[in-house]
Amino acid sequence: MIFRLAVKDLVHDWLLSTCLVLAVASIIAPLLILFGLKAGTIQTMRGRLVEDPKNREIRPLSAHSFSRDWFERIREQHPEISFVIPMTRQISTAVMARGPAGDRTSLSLLATGDNDPLLLENGSGIPDREGCVLTAPAARELKAGTGDTIEVTVTRIIHSRRQKASLALTVSGVLAARASGLKGIFVRLPVLEAVEDYRDGRAVPAYGWQGTLPGAYPVFDGVVVAAARPLARLDQIMLINSTGFSSIRELAADATEQLIGFSPDPGRMLYLVSVKKNPVDEESVKAVQRRLRGKGAVLLPWVRPFSVSLGDKATGRVDNIRLFALAPSAARISTLDPGALFADQADIAFGDSGPVTVMTLTVSRGGRRLTMPVRVRGTARPGARGFIRAGLAGRLDLLSLRNVAWDPKGQALLISRRGYAGFRLYAATIDQVAGIRDMLQAQGITVRTEEERIAEVRRLDRYLSLIFWLIATVGVIGGISALTASLYASVERKRRELNILRLLGLLRRQIVLFPVIQGLTLSGCGLGLAGLVFWGVATVINRLFQDHLQGGESLCTLSPVHVAWLIGGLCLCAVFSATLAALQAIRLDPAEALRDE
Repeated sequence: MIFRLAVKDLVHDWLLSTCLVLAVASIIAPLLILFGLKAGTIQTMRGRLVEDPKNREIRPLSAHSFSRDWFERIREQHPEISFVIPMTRQISTAVMARGPAGDRTSLSLLATGDNDPLLLENGSGIPDREGCVLTAPAARELKAGTGDTIEVTVTRIIHSRRQKASLALTVSGVLAARASGLKGIFVRLPVLEAVEDYRDGRAVPAYGWQGTLPGAYPVFDGVVVAAARPLARLDQIMLINSTGFSSIRELAADATEQLIGFSPDPGRMLYLVSVKKNPVDEESVKAVQRRLRGKGAVLLPWVRPFSVSLGDKATGRVDNIRLFALAPSAARISTLDPGALFADQADIAFGDSGPVTVMTLTVSRGGRRLTMPVRVRGTARPGARGFIRAGLAGRLDLLSLRNVAWDPKGQALLISRRGYAGFRLYAATIDQVAGIRDMLQAQGITVRTEEERIAEVRRLDRYLSLIFWLIATVGVIGGISALTASLYASVERKRRELNILRLLGLLRRQIVLFPVIQGLTLSGCGLGLAGLVFWGVATVINRLFQDHLQGGESLCTLSPVHVAWLIGGLCLCAVFSATLAALQAIRLDPAEALRDE
C-alpha cells in the first residue's frame, strides 16, 4: 500500500516529478556517455592489442646458442608462454622462390609449428612438412595462393664452386596483411634445419642434397698408461703439459678394477692421465703416445664407466648395466683377450663365449639421450659388467658434449645440431609479456617486445579513469544534493498527510519507506531517460567513426557488467539521498494531525 501511495503522490505532482526526473537524467546521461567513450576506446585498443599476436611476440636481439633442452625446459616451466619454436641463423634463412607463373623473388624462411598463434589468428592453418604459409607481400610477389606449388632454391659456395638445391612446397595458406609486412614463408622447423645444414656443406639425405655427413668422433676422459717401470716425475709432468689432460696419478691395485673393469698383469705401473671436466679427442691421446715413445709403455684410452640399458623383443629391457671401455692394446697388460671378447665384430661383450645378437642400446650422457642398435656377445643381466669397444665408447662419450643421433640409413653415429641461433616466442596474454621479458633478461637474453604500446594503453586507461571519476564525483554529489533536497522538501510539504496516515494505523517503518520509494522511482525513471539519450548518442558516435572501426568494435559502448554496476550505484545513491528525508519522517507526531483538524 505504501508503494502505491508513494507512486500516486509522484503522479499527482507530475510537474515537479518530471523536473526531478529530467534533473537526474541530465546528470546521469553525460556520465554514461563519458564512461561509454572510455570503455569503448580502451576496449577497442586493448582488443586490437590482444587479438594481434604480434603484440604478444618476444624477439631476441642478441646472438645466443639455444639448445633443445633449453626449449624443452622453458615450455615446461613457463605455462604463460603459449608458443615457442627455435630459429636457425638468419644468414641461412634467405632463399629464392619461384611461383606457379614463374615469378621469382627472395624470401626469408621462418619456422612454425603446432599452435602458432601468428598463423592461427591470421586466417591460416599450420602447414605440414611439404607445405608452407606465405605472408601477404610474399604471395603478391609470387602471384601464389592456397593450393599452388612454389619452388624454393638454396645456394651455397663450396671450394669456390657455386652449388644449389631445390625443393617444392605446397602453399597451404596466405596470412592476413596485418600479420607481417615482410616477404616471408613459414615452414616446419626440419625444413629450416635442412637448409642450414646444406648451406654449411652437410648432406641432407631427406631431400637428396649432396654433401658431407658429420660423423661422431670419439672423445675420452683420459688414458691409462701401463709402464714396465715407474715414470720419472718429469715424464709425468710432460704427459699433461699441452696435451689437453690436466692431471696424472698412480693407480692403486684395488682401484684399478673399478676404473677399467679388470686387473692388469702384475709387475706393471699404472697411471691415470685424465681431464677435470670436458673430455678430449684422439689428438690428445696421440700426444701422450708420442711422449711415451721408447719407454715401453702401453696406452689404454679411458672413458669413465657408465650405465646403459639393453633390450630386444625376446629378453625385454635390461637396465643398470655398467660398461667399461676396452681397446685391443689391453691384451698386452692383462690376461683378458679383447680379440676373443669382440670376435664376430661384437660391440659389447659380457664374456668370450656365446652367440652375437643385435640389441637396442639406450644411453644418457650430459642430459642427452641416444638409442641405437649394437651387437652383443654374451648375456646381459641387471647389474652386469660389460666391455665396449673403446672407439664406440668414445663416440658415446661425445654425447656429453654434443647431440649425437643414429643414422639407420648410413648405419653410423652422426653429430646433430649443437643449438639454435634464435626463437619465435609468444606470450599467452599481453599482461604476461613483461614477466616473460624479465625472465629472459635475467638469463642474459636481450629481447624486444611491444611493452611500450601495451604501457600506453594502460596509461590511457588510467588517465581516462581519473578524469571520469573526477567528473563523476562532482556529478554524483550534485545529484545526491538535488535529490535529497527535493525529497526532504516533499516530506515537509506533506507533513499533515503523513501524520494522518500514522493516525490511520501505518507503522513508522512504513512511513520511512515513503521517501525511499519515491527516491528510487525518480532515480529509476531518470536512469531510463539517460539510457535512451546514451543509446542515441552512442549510435551517432559509432556511425561517425565506423570507417575507423573493425567488425565488432565500438567507440562508445557499455557492457552488461557496467550497466549492472551503474544500476546498483544509482540505487545506493537514491537510498542515501532519501535517508535524511526518512529521518525527518520518523520524527512526525500523529498528534499534529489532530491539532490541524
